Amino acid sequence: MNPSFTEEPSTLVVTCSPGVAPHLASEISALGFRTGRVSETAVETEGTLADCMKLNLHLRTAHRVLYALDRFRARNANQLYASLVEIPWERYLDPEGYFSVDRAVDNPTIFDTQYAALKVKDAVADRMRTACGRRPDSGNERDKACLFLHWTDDAAAIYLDTTGDSLSFRGYRAASSEAPMRESLAAALLMASGWNRRGNLLNPMCGCGTIAIEALWMAQHRAPALQRENFAFMHLACFEPGAWTRLRSEAVREFEQHKDIACRIVASDIDPAMVAATRENLALAGGTEHVECDVCDFTISLVPESAERGVILLNPPYGGRMGDPVRLRGTYLDIGGFLESHAGAYDGYVFTGNPELAEAVGLTSPNAQTFYSGRIECKLLENPRLTPEALAQFRRRDARR
Repeated sequence: MNPSFTEEPSTLVVTCSPGVAPHLASEISALGFRTGRVSETAVETEGTLADCMKLNLHLRTAHRVLYALDRFRARNANQLYASLVEIPWERYLDPEGYFSVDRAVDNPTIFDTQYAALKVKDAVADRMRTACGRRPDSGNERDKACLFLHWTDDAAAIYLDTTGDSLSFRGYRAASSEAPMRESLAAALLMASGWNRRGNLLNPMCGCGTIAIEALWMAQHRAPALQRENFAFMHLACFEPGAWTRLRSEAVREFEQHKDIACRIVASDIDPAMVAATRENLALAGGTEHVECDVCDFTISLVPESAERGVILLNPPYGGRMGDPVRLRGTYLDIGGFLESHAGAYDGYVFTGNPELAEAVGLTSPNAQTFYSGRIECKLLENPRLTPEALAQFRRRDARR
């Protein structure tokens, strides 16, 4: 083990879903890091492997934390191998361990990206065999040490992926819905809403409870990876368990100080199965006592008074797998009326993959942020309001009930 290596700074690339990067950059800055280039799906900063541990523990909107080992030019696979075999892999990898290689490759000489991954494995194996007399095993499992190759045209970069499986997997989702929201996306939506963690947070149409649980952990200052037991950095030759134990202990103390929240978090859904799923996930997340759950239509969901301005965040179905767009017109109209009726005390947000449907029923928002749920482009509608004509239509509907 080389303890000094953990103090060696390098470029860190933190990845995320499209649309999330500005919120990820804010998180990184709040942790005391200087942010560099911000792209659609990543934020660059600088730090050591010890810093990677801190980022993995605390970031809510990130997917992976990559530590740059080298950047170089490579026109073809032979040049790629020649540069990679010069890297002192014995500093990073255990010769009796295991590693995998992930990649993003767009090079005109490579027709199968698996071939590029094999060249990385060959270079590591040959270097380790020369330096240590043996080489680590390799494969596709991401539960041990992980490498990441980024190769576009002749520009190549090789990273230690210090995360492994995505940070989005928090470990509390035992029960799911038909189209569950990623945990990292739910956290980003809460940040985009400006929720201050003191006003109430209402989540009608809660599905399996992801937004409510992420809100609870934010209010409790609970590090999102606190209960995770395995990271790729734990399988590096230079990993210092004591450093990780200290980081985690600090996070536990912070959580214990804020465990009892001042605000109310309310999750509801008209589907009893979804409320049951939310309760099951809350139990795993340690939130049973802190999040109120109810089976009801969103139009009659509990809206408690709030000393500070609260947030209502809805994620309604938008067609496709989640319902008929024609039948959903009335739902979106009712959402507009519901938010209008509580606009005095709550800011309203609607996250939808069908903004055209919202606009068609007269639900308009001057400010809308773009995110992606999987491959679906979605909008977060901020304080959407019904047009006068739509509001009149809603009142006629409401009077007939």
